[in-house]
Amino acid sequence: MALLRSIRVRLTLWFVFLLAITLAIFCAALYLALRHNLNSSLNDSLESRAEIVAGLVVDVDHVDVAELTIPGDPVEGEEFVRVFDSSGNLVFDNSGEKFRPPDDPAAVSAALSGSRTRTNLDLGPELRALTAPIHANGQVIGAVEVGLSTDDVHSTLRTLLIIIAVTYPLALVIASGGGVFLAGRALSPIDGLTRTARRISAADLSRRLDMRLPDDEVGRLARTFDEMIARLDDAFRRQRQFTADASHELRTPLTAIKGQTEVALQRDRDPAEYRSVLRNVNTEVDRMIRLVSSLLTLARADAHQVPLAKEDISLGALVSDAADQVRSAADNKGVSMRLRNGGETRVTADQDLLLQLILNLLDNAVKHTPSGGSIDVSWSKADGQAKVVVSDEGPGIPTEHLPRIFDRFYRVDKARSREGGGVGLGLSICRWIAQAHGGTIQADNAPGQGATFTVHLPIN
Repeated sequence: MALLRSIRVRLTLWFVFLLAITLAIFCAALYLALRHNLNSSLNDSLESRAEIVAGLVVDVDHVDVAELTIPGDPVEGEEFVRVFDSSGNLVFDNSGEKFRPPDDPAAVSAALSGSRTRTNLDLGPELRALTAPIHANGQVIGAVEVGLSTDDVHSTLRTLLIIIAVTYPLALVIASGGGVFLAGRALSPIDGLTRTARRISAADLSRRLDMRLPDDEVGRLARTFDEMIARLDDAFRRQRQFTADASHELRTPLTAIKGQTEVALQRDRDPAEYRSVLRNVNTEVDRMIRLVSSLLTLARADAHQVPLAKEDISLGALVSDAADQVRSAADNKGVSMRLRNGGETRVTADQDLLLQLILNLLDNAVKHTPSGGSIDVSWSKADGQAKVVVSDEGPGIPTEHLPRIFDRFYRVDKARSREGGGVGLGLSICRWIAQAHGGTIQADNAPGQGATFTVHLPIN
């Protein structure tokens, strides 16, 4: 049974099985066709023989066998000829002792009535006899009976059966060997794929099959496998980077908390100093809470465990609400905020998640816009899509950073972002929220003139 688990063996067995059936049908058809042709040829010879004899014995209106001489031919000595007059009396018989056929009054009577009768005779050798009428002037004047040996028919058929009996199993044996060879050639790339796949592990996903195969099923399988490994490699790399970044981000506030508490405990301090330490600790704890909350959101998003409570909402009202929530921080920094009304625009979306997306963009804009600068926020709709645009007057995003600006924990200026309380997950969350609603988000900039974030959302 273990042998049958091999695809190569199963393919070979199926191939041989189908070939055996095909060859059996072909051999049976060949045998039947040859037997039919040989019998037809023998019957034609009997008909021809009977016509020749009938032509030799006709004398005006009666049978005359006085000068009948049967011409020699290749089958002479293996045949007999008998002639009957109109009364059914035997008037000529050259059968002799070797081929003495039995009398068949019924066949003779049928011939005198105008019918032809074929019979098989076993006289030692097998013979086939034809009893046919003799016509003259439109009347039956007698009957002729001729017989030929069927040995040639049986001999030819026996020879064919011997050939089939020898070649049939031989063909199956050769086909089995050829099937094993061809199956091995066809499946050898899969064996190579299996060997390479066994050497690939989670610790080293850099290996690739890299098999130079034609664009067939096996070739497409190998290329698909390489693409899958590449995706896994990228996923594992991102996971390792994510874990390392998360550990680093968590270690920073924990180190700060530990350092400040150790300093505070080295000696007795007045209440004001303790309050200062506690405020700093509280700030770091808030930072950790934001980080853990963001990590939880992304983890749940990756696991598709964040249900969307979609409802019909006014995009303009949502943007105005988000602007009101960050306006105090903007005013404290001396940053003005301008809203550009694009008219009534309604979308079907999760209000809380969409509000979080806009708040993240506005919060980033306030952080990166210097005092005295301004932030432009607009919304509009066109071509079945709603659009929200947030532009600031900060330093902009260097071109080389744009492709990775939405990656997790990615920050253009790590020092400034950490000082501002950022953890590098806000834009990743924005991208997920946009994609979860079937939309997109993109970042553009003119260096030195600020950054622009554009969100496209389907209206329905």
